[in-house]
Amino acid sequence: MPRIVLGNRTGAPALAQARAVLAELSEGWPDVSISQRTLQSRGGADELLHALQGGRIHIAVQSLDTLPLTLPDGLSVAAVTKRLEPRSALLARGAKSLGDLPKGAEVGVPTLRDRAFVLAARRDLKVRVFTGELEDALALLSAQELGALVWPSAPFIQLGQRERVTTLLEPQQLPPAPGQGALALVVRDDDDLASDLAYTLQHRPSFDRACAERAFARQMSSSAHHIGAFASVTADGELHLLGAAARDEGDWMIQAEVTGDAAEAEELGRELAQDVLEQLKARA
Repeated sequence: MPRIVLGNRTGAPALAQARAVLAELSEGWPDVSISQRTLQSRGGADELLHALQGGRIHIAVQSLDTLPLTLPDGLSVAAVTKRLEPRSALLARGAKSLGDLPKGAEVGVPTLRDRAFVLAARRDLKVRVFTGELEDALALLSAQELGALVWPSAPFIQLGQRERVTTLLEPQQLPPAPGQGALALVVRDDDDLASDLAYTLQHRPSFDRACAERAFARQMSSSAHHIGAFASVTADGELHLLGAAARDEGDWMIQAEVTGDAAEAEELGRELAQDVLEQLKARA
């Protein structure tokens, strides 16, 4: 019987993602032995990609917002599964929006990118970056050592904890990271079986949205600004892309939008990036 090993990083959300993929693939491919392997990697995708290159796993199950914008030679994204909620979540007591938080409130976020965009929305907040697991930040919120958390909402959905979320922040207020809420299945280009298995979970609208957002981010990568992007696709195949850039200090944010055919997702992403880069140049 052919054998396929899925690889995932540590952490409860990553485990939940991989188990869902394992269940779907096992049901669709009963003649293939499919197993799951957790690699000790906190946050990034490097260990998964190295394991994939070395043949220790056959499919890397990785959140798209933490996947490198350019993959190593010989690796590619075989599929993007149906996207969960891409927006960021606000968790706070007595506040329904960022605007409701008291002046000077301390807000926890997972990345410097999120810090920049939260400050662009509310310069008076104190924003603290957590590099550890979500559970650590939630503990401080419960102990009232933090006034609020701003975090990607997908982990709460994956863990069945949607009730923790106070509200979802619209992309215009807090642009999500490119690919946030989407899951990539990465394979070696020469592994036909792994590619065939992964592709059966492809969700084309989610793939097009991810392509547009990542193309925007890739084109913006030389700008030394924090990047946000959010794409949507209509039933008739029209793609709308919001792109944003913010300085590390969070003192301002630039946004722009573009609409076009979803089949041209990457071109639209690059086109929008050129628009934002021109605005940045004019502002310098």
